Amino acid sequence: MLSYKTIIAKNIRHLMPPPIRNFLLQHPATFSARGEKWREENPYRNESQEWLAPGDSKYQFGIIKEFWHLHWPFIAACRDLNVSYKIIDISGPDWLDVLKKSGCDAFLCRPSVQYKTWKEMYDEKLRIFSAIDPRIIFPDPEALWIWESKRRMHYWLDAHNIPHPKSWVFYNKKYAIDFASQCNLPIIFKSNMGSGASGVIIFDNRGSLQRHITHCFSKGYSTYRRIRNDREFGSVFLQEYLQDVREWRTVRIGNSFFGYEKGSCNGLHSGSKRFFYGQPPDEVLHLTKKITDIGKFMSMNIDIFLTSDGRLFVNELQAIFGQSGSREICRVDNQTGRMIWDKHSEKWIFEPGTFCQNYLCNLRVETLIKLLDTRKNISATPQVTP
Repeated sequence: MLSYKTIIAKNIRHLMPPPIRNFLLQHPATFSARGEKWREENPYRNESQEWLAPGDSKYQFGIIKEFWHLHWPFIAACRDLNVSYKIIDISGPDWLDVLKKSGCDAFLCRPSVQYKTWKEMYDEKLRIFSAIDPRIIFPDPEALWIWESKRRMHYWLDAHNIPHPKSWVFYNKKYAIDFASQCNLPIIFKSNMGSGASGVIIFDNRGSLQRHITHCFSKGYSTYRRIRNDREFGSVFLQEYLQDVREWRTVRIGNSFFGYEKGSCNGLHSGSKRFFYGQPPDEVLHLTKKITDIGKFMSMNIDIFLTSDGRLFVNELQAIFGQSGSREICRVDNQTGRMIWDKHSEKWIFEPGTFCQNYLCNLRVETLIKLLDTRKNISATPQVTP
């Protein structure tokens, strides 16, 4: 039976006008109730923290615990695929020993991003552990480090010469105000963390933009999805506004590629919940493959703007992304499936089927198994002495 807090958290979005709803969502009590709601929706919350697959399981995976139990699709995937697992909590001071002595062959992780400090904890600990231990963390720590940070994503895209909308990051209020006094309008403000357009504001008034910048540097900024005191201070992220663009969401998990077009609402594609299906354009898939090959990313969502004159710009990189249950996200001629790059014909091939079970976590677990199998085969290959 759902608690009264869970009932409130589930219905607050639908019962109140947006300004009141957003104010209440940031309240500490509501934030706590939202966490309780998600934990109660974990179908495995009352089961053992370790599960041994019946029969023969080649590997045991460590599933790193997420604060609101959003790790549960990894549990479902391991059970579907008959892979043993163990839930691992790295939030304590003994986290390093917990990982070292877990006995797991690899780790699956979906970091918490509801609170800035939580995300920082995962970023710090996963990067430190990956530097001293050869076991695979999936998705990889580099991809998870980029996830939910507009600044890091911008720096990464810049460093690898990937086309993306012009962006400016300011750590000095005066420089930001001076820029705002002469930049082209409209211009977009984005919070460093935030999904579903929750931290996106389009400014077409110079005075409003400058007041917002002052607010960010003096009082800080927080989206309605985060607790009120979890504010971003001392920096501002601004991005050029591209008119009349289409946006494709593409996904790579292992060597499977997916894509659909995102509709827009009030000038924004993120959070519109409008989807259009069809075979993704080859140039969009090519760019997705190029970026993920450069980063060696085996679990990545890339949102790509397509301008009216055919140019492509990357809008988002996300190792984990919003996905509704087992909704199939690639459909061609009313068939669900995935896109595969055929290196022999050098063409994209559509393969019909269902591949998105448990929020795509089945495919993530299958990809991790293949990575471990490949590593095992390489280590077993006899080395020829020259």
